[in-house]
This record gives sequence, C-alpha cells and structure tokens, in this order.
Amino acid sequence: EGDIAKKHQHSAGWLEQGSRFFGLNLSESDGKAGVIRDIKPEEDVLNRYQTLELKGFLSAALLFYHYNNDGIHQILLNDDDESYGGNGSSGSRANVYQNLSNVAVTIFLFLSGYGNTSYFYYHPANNHNSHQLSRVLGIICRINLSAVFLSLVTGRGGYMACPVITYSFLLIWLAMRFRHSINYDKFLFRAKLLGIATCNFFIWDCDISKAFSHSIMHNSLRPIWEWYSFVHAHHWATFMGIIFAINQPIASFQLRKLESMHGLTHFLAKGLISIALGAAVMVWTAGPLQMSSFAYNISHPYFGVIPVLAYIYMRNICGTMREHHIGYLSMLGNYSLEVYLLHHHAFTDSGCVELIAGYPRCNFALVSMLLMFAARVLNNRTSIIQQMLLPEKDESKCIQQFCFSVAGVTMLFFLAKVLSWAGMVAIGTISTITIVCGILLYQTVVDMTWAEYRDSGLELAQHHSSISHPALNIKLDMDESTAAKVSPPLIGTLVYFVACCLWSFSSSSPQPCGASANNGHWVQVNPCLPRGKLHREFHATNYFGLNECSESKTNLQWAWPENAQHTHCRYRYRSDIEAQQKLQGKKVVLIGDSSVRSLFQSLCRFMGDQKADGFEDTTPSHTDAIKTFNFEYKWAPLTVDIITKIRSLKNPGFVSSTKRLPDLVIAGGGTWDKLHYSVTDEDPQSRRETVSKLVKSLSEMNMPVIWFSPPTINTIALNSDEKRAQMNEESIEEMRQMYEKLGVTSSVSFVLNGPSFTRERVAESFDGVHYPAAIYNAGAQILLNALDWLMVSPNRDEEDLYLPKPGSLGIPYLGLMMICIALIGLFFFDGYLGFSYLAQFFVTNDTVSPGELYEDAFTPILKRLKISQKYEKAPQESSYDVDNHEITEFTGRSSSSLSKRR
Repeated sequence: EGDIAKKHQHSAGWLEQGSRFFGLNLSESDGKAGVIRDIKPEEDVLNRYQTLELKGFLSAALLFYHYNNDGIHQILLNDDDESYGGNGSSGSRANVYQNLSNVAVTIFLFLSGYGNTSYFYYHPANNHNSHQLSRVLGIICRINLSAVFLSLVTGRGGYMACPVITYSFLLIWLAMRFRHSINYDKFLFRAKLLGIATCNFFIWDCDISKAFSHSIMHNSLRPIWEWYSFVHAHHWATFMGIIFAINQPIASFQLRKLESMHGLTHFLAKGLISIALGAAVMVWTAGPLQMSSFAYNISHPYFGVIPVLAYIYMRNICGTMREHHIGYLSMLGNYSLEVYLLHHHAFTDSGCVELIAGYPRCNFALVSMLLMFAARVLNNRTSIIQQMLLPEKDESKCIQQFCFSVAGVTMLFFLAKVLSWAGMVAIGTISTITIVCGILLYQTVVDMTWAEYRDSGLELAQHHSSISHPALNIKLDMDESTAAKVSPPLIGTLVYFVACCLWSFSSSSPQPCGASANNGHWVQVNPCLPRGKLHREFHATNYFGLNECSESKTNLQWAWPENAQHTHCRYRYRSDIEAQQKLQGKKVVLIGDSSVRSLFQSLCRFMGDQKADGFEDTTPSHTDAIKTFNFEYKWAPLTVDIITKIRSLKNPGFVSSTKRLPDLVIAGGGTWDKLHYSVTDEDPQSRRETVSKLVKSLSEMNMPVIWFSPPTINTIALNSDEKRAQMNEESIEEMRQMYEKLGVTSSVSFVLNGPSFTRERVAESFDGVHYPAAIYNAGAQILLNALDWLMVSPNRDEEDLYLPKPGSLGIPYLGLMMICIALIGLFFFDGYLGFSYLAQFFVTNDTVSPGELYEDAFTPILKRLKISQKYEKAPQESSYDVDNHEITEFTGRSSSSLSKRR
C-alpha cells in the first residue's frame, strides 16, 4: 500500500504536489469534478445566438458611429487648437475610430467564414444537399438581391460588403466541394485547406501586377480595383473563421474538460490563456491600431484577427456566459445585412435624415426605429422572393428560374440605358413600360404556378372529408375566374398611378438649394449652449471646447434662418473633419484677387493647415500658392488675368504636367478692374467686352465652377481718394449688376455672394476691401454646404494613391507569417492559433492539449453524421483499469481485496 501511494505521488503533477504543502489536494475530485458534461448546441462555444448577438452589437455600433460623426451632432475629439483639424490627438483618435470600423468588417467576414464552414462541415446532409447548386444560388440571392435592386433604384453603389461576403462564401463552398470525400480525414482535409491558404497568399500578398495589363484594368475597370483594395484589407479574415469552425469542437471540449477539474486548476489554466490573449490585444492596441488609416489598412489583414479571437475566448470562458445572450442584440443580428444596406440611405453625406429638426437625439432614435422596421420588412420580403424564385428542393427548377430572373433584369437594365441614350426618359415612357412589364410578369408567374397550386389544392381537398368541405371541392375543380385574372393588374396599375401622383407632388414643391444658400446672417449666441438649442434657435453649433465656454460669453456665428422652403437643403455648420472628408482626393483651383486668396486660406484652415493667413504664413501675397492636399491658388487681380488662367486649365500642357483636371474651380474678381479701367470713356465698353469673354470661358468649363462676387466695400476705410472715388460700394454694386446682366452668374454652377456674409460686419474691414479671417470662414461654410449638390459624383480621374495597383498593398513576409499561423491552427488543431496549448502548463496529470483532444471531440460528431471512422480513437484502458492491472501484478491480489483490507 505504501508503494501504491508512492506511485500516485509520482504520477501527480507539480501543481498537485505543491498544493499539498498548503494543505490542499487538487488531485481529489469533489462533486462533479472529473465529469465532462455534455452540452446543448445553443450553449456551445460561439453558438448561433452568440454570432447573432455579435452581429447585432456591430449593427448598433454602426448606427452610433455614423450618428457621432454626423456634422452638427459629431463629438469633437479635443479642444486643442493646434490639433484641431487632424494634426494632433484629434487626428489620431479619428484614425482609431476609422481603424476600429475595419475591425468590425473583419468580424463580419470571420463570422461569415465560421458560419458557412460550420454548415457545410457539420450539417447532417453534408454529403448531398449542403453542396448542391440550388443552395448556393439561394445564398447568393439572399446576400445580393436587396443590394442589386437598391443600386438600380437609387443609382448609387457603395454596398461593398455584399460582393466581398459573396466572394468569401464561394471560396468556402469551393473548398468544401472540391474532393469532399476527404473532408473528414484527419490530415488530408487540413492539407487541402493549407493549399487554399497558400493560394490566398499568392493572390493577395504577392505582387501579381506583372500578370495583368495595368493600364487596361486600372482605367477601364475602376470598381474592380476598389473592390481589390477593400478585399485586401480583410483577405485573411474568412480563412481564420474557417480554421476556428473546424476546430470549434476541440475548443469546446477543452473548456468543458478544464471545468471538470479542480477549481484552482481550471482557473489558472484559463487565466493563463486569457492573459496571453489580453497581452496580444494590448500590443495590437498600442501598435497597429494607432497608425494612420492608410498604414493600418496595409497591416490590418495580418493583425486584425487578434481582438476577434480574444473576444471569443473571453465571451465563452465559463458555462454561464456561454448559456446566456442578449436577446435584443440577437434579434437585431438577424437583420444585420439589411441594416448595413439601409444605413447608407438613413445616414447620407449631408448627415442623418432629419425628421425632427433641432432635436438630434430624438431624431436619431426615430430614424433608427424606422430603419429597424424597414430592415425587418426587407429581410422578410427578400426571404419570400428567394423561396419563390429559387426552390432549394428542386435544383433544375431553381437553376432555370435563376437564369430567367438574371436575363429579365439585364434586359430591363439595357432598355433603361437605351431610353437614356435616346433622350426618352419621361414619366409617360417609364409608366407605360412599367405597367406592360408588370402585367406580363404577373401573367408569367400565374401561368407557371397556377396548375401546381390547383393540384395541391385538390390533394388537400381529397385529404379532408368531402362531406365537411363540399364547397371547397367545387371551387377547386374550376379554372381561375376572369375577375381573378384581371383584378391584380388593375389594382397594381392604380397603386402605381397614385404613387406617381404623390411623387410628382412632393418633388415639385422644394425650392432649389442654390437660391437660398447665401441667405444666412450673423447671430449673437453663446456657443456653449446645448447643441439641440443652438440648432433649433440659431442653426448654429457649439464648436468651442468646454474650457473656452462660460455662461456670459457670446460670439458672432454664421447661421441660416428657419425657412420651410429650404429645410431639405440641410444648411448647417460643417466641421474641419467633414471638410476633409468631403474634399479628400479632390483637386480644387481658386483663381482671383486678394479676396479669393483670403477664401483660399480659409479653406486651407478647414483642411488642417492652421498656419494659413497667420503670423507664421510667409507666403507672398501676390503670387500663386500650392498646398499638398491638392489645393491651388492662382493670382489673377484683373478679369483679363482670370480669363488667361481659366484657359490655361484646358491647355494640354497643363493637363500633362498636373496629370489631372481640377474637380472644382472657384473664380472671382472685378474690384480692381473698377479702379484701373474707369479713367477714359472707352474703359466701360472695354470692360463689357472682357466680361463677355469671361462668360464664354466659364461656360466652356466641364467641371463645377463657383463665382465669388466681391465682398462689401467699406468706403470710409479706403486709404486713398482715388479708391474712394472709383471703388466705393455704389460703384462695385453697379459692377456686380453688370456681371449678372452679361451672364456671369448664369454661366457658373453656383454664386458665392460676398455681400451676404460681409454686409452686417462691414465696419470690421480694416482697409475697406479685406476682412478678418473669421468672416471669410462664413464664406467657406456657405461653399462647403453648396458642395452637397455640386460634387455628388466621385472623382473623374483619381491619383494612383487612391487606386492601388494589384499587389502593391501586399507584404510577402507578413503573408508567410500568416501561412505559419494557419499551419499551427490546422495541424495543431487549435482554433485560437496556439494559445490553447498554454493550459497544459497547469494540467500535468492529464492532457488538455488540442492535438490530443481531437478523437474525443470529434467521435460523437462523426457518429451523428454517420461517417466511417477509420481514424477513430482505438479503445484504450482507462487510468483506473491500468492502475488496477498494475496493482494486481504487483501484489497478486485485486484492488477490491485491497479496498476491503483498507
């Protein structure tokens, strides 16, 4: 007996032996210790409710993210003037928020890879139904149907996640479909996945630009390269989800086995894994997450999965957390795709759709509720259409109807293109085509489905008693009545006409925004008041920091009055972050006199250059200026100079030297013409001829052009008698009217009226012509609001910086690192990519390494799937049987007799 006790002492681990010095015995089982409990699917690691909960949380975070970055309602990041505009901590925090949005996309793709792989791998019908083409077409329809029709109806794209999720799904389907007979071989299946990881490395992490003609692809298929840039930022996320899916039973079994051990043992084992994952997240937070958005997008494919794995482990660290979930977030997760699609329309470039003006939080709550309702309806309708068009049980019928649907939508699309090319886009033409095609579609559906529906009804009637339902039998034996055939098309036509009338009534009432953009005024307000009150009463915003606010402090702010005729224009203060987002990648050229130069400096300050027009600005006044963010100023004091500069923009030499035309041109002047060309009688006629040439030059521009009319002149402050005689406000007003009569204002896209924001503060003009920088900021605000309808389309010619070449974003060394990590996850059977092996450090008398738990974890799954288990774990003697055999051999007696003697 002493030898037996000594043997048990040697077999105990160092943790058990060390615990005995403190009066503990971790080797003794208490209660449920040593029993690995079974688990329900809804209480397993990363179960369905958890994935829906995470998707719901990300959907809610998406809405709050856009709300807090929405103009007047946006949370200003700090109060330091030096960093205001992205040069300091505010810029770094903005980068962090942008980088976290990329993490959210990675989570969605990770869950997509995990969910689809789990279905194909663990579905009971894995050998037949799960790989059939009808299911693939159904899922593709489910992902893209709403996005396609929203794009066709609204005329805008931007639903980049839909083709990316489709790509990841097809990748998983092909991976599981190719040689699916080896999918349940322990090593061959993982070798196949390693081959897919290698292909992923060569496609996305290596330079493949030599394999393509860059000039053709880069210029002709621009959306493909935008898609390439987006996919590259997440090209490993789906594969990491695949690895976790095929190792999920092992991760679950390891957790349950640890929980069956002594409390201190499994606490230390889980704690070590948690500390290691937490340390990895801290390194990622301090390093890549703090990078600029462009640098982070390059490194994100290789490090973005770290916080995902850490969250999954912490979320499932104990049985209580695995068994519970937040029901509301799980419900919201069912509509995550629809929320993503519809948020593009609830939160536009001009901000959140405004239903309750002046109450931003109430407005956000109402818009969010309507968006949730619309998402639920859209999800329901999409599912119904998918089941109608693509029946999963009839593969041939599914493929046939899929081809018919694609062909019909394609024909209507090209018909719309032909009508647009022929100039026949009118309400009458569209109504005729819509009604005719609607009736034909209805009749086609009826012809294809009526016989089947009637036969199913007859079978149902025969199933019931003929005595109980005599009338039903009579009706089902009859064909479809004439009223039933005619009523739906007539009702549909009536609804269509009502919708057209409502649309015509609602679209004819609003006043064009360009007519009222200059109708603002200066108001004396306290900028530290609540944002809602400032917006309701003054149409202003509190862009001052809290340390600058006081109850008695007031400030002049530019605001727009409450006017029902232009509330749809959404005039409001635009922050520097919004200005940078609106003008990022745009080339803006300003041409004119010193007033235009002051406007140029104001725009530069909104773009982050706080030295513009300050004491540190050493740029000469009467020269051209170029900024690194594609802003350019051309000095042109006279109208003749403006004409020359405008014509130079269309010169082939200018285009070849600058590589692109401007996206926006701002011109202005005329004040100094009044001074220098008012001496002789011929000067007025000469000015009129020059202005006529200016009109011709402006009308020939094929990009948005803004004319900046001269600000109000402070006649008393002019520093010479000649200026007071020739450049007084009355003379300049006559000149403004002459420019309008000759067609300058009608030949441009928008007129920035200088007197509108200078008339009330004319006394602050220190030399009669120029104003303080804060006043020109009001002109910049008017211009930024006007960009909502002036620059709604993307750049015509973007620089190579914004359209990366194929392979230019890949980092081969980090790609090889991901191959090694995938190798660990696949052949070391660890969904946490090696972190789970740390648990073995505290468990020495048993095995909890993922590689040793494969048979125990997969045996019940393979039995449930009814798959031959040629590699199943062979029956082994339990530790109790081994000990009993050794005891009998040592003493010649069985352990039962020894127990009796004890």
